[in-house]
Amino acid sequence: MLNILNFRNTGNLKITGERAVNGVPVGPDSLTSVSAYIQQDDLFIGSLTVREHLVFQALLRMHKHIPYNTRLQRVEEVIQELGLSKCAETQIGSPGRVKGISGGEMKRLSFASEILTDPPLMFCDEPTSGLDSYMSQNVISVLQNLTTQGKTIVCTIHQPSSEIFEMFHQILLMAEGRVAFMGKREKAIGFFKANGYPCPDNYNPSDFYIQTLAILPGNEVECRSRVGTICDSYENSERARKLKVKSKKFKILS
Repeated sequence: MLNILNFRNTGNLKITGERAVNGVPVGPDSLTSVSAYIQQDDLFIGSLTVREHLVFQALLRMHKHIPYNTRLQRVEEVIQELGLSKCAETQIGSPGRVKGISGGEMKRLSFASEILTDPPLMFCDEPTSGLDSYMSQNVISVLQNLTTQGKTIVCTIHQPSSEIFEMFHQILLMAEGRVAFMGKREKAIGFFKANGYPCPDNYNPSDFYIQTLAILPGNEVECRSRVGTICDSYENSERARKLKVKSKKFKILS
């Protein structure tokens, strides 16, 4: 989904609909100018240090009219913001070949590379994949801090712990290509309960949603019926109607 939103790697997919930011239709160039896309796989030159990599990125990606000293100052600001000071002079390394920074530091370096240009919108593809629970929470904390600076962050997340799930403001749950819920995280529990699927006490809500919306082998008919009921309920809900009205208003303004 993030690839489609970012006009990336769509191959032979047939895509319908439109992409818009605040109701204004966007194309590949206009979206790239206001956003950053941190993909799941981290690609670095392992022989560079963290600071050397960021300086290289600043020279390559920041506007040509920005003075050299200003670029270096921005690098130092980003290093501080993302907690990379301790490893700034450490070689990045190559997993399985050259020992370097940790997985969490490498993920934070990916974010640092993208926020050098201070984009207001960021897309992150499963930022916690391959990290342990501590590193995962650390990475999401970094993203949460970025939202306090006015940035909008959209990310997919793979089986988050209950602590990490609590850090999200808004969630989008999808099943079978349809929207099962979209809105404030804390409202989802009530929505599922109202539809006959209460989340058990002391249970990770994200695990509950995944299990409730999963299509299990050998039980496809019942599972698809349950998913269809939930998606229909959301589509006909007041929350969904308000979202559609808001979307139409944006289109009129644009």
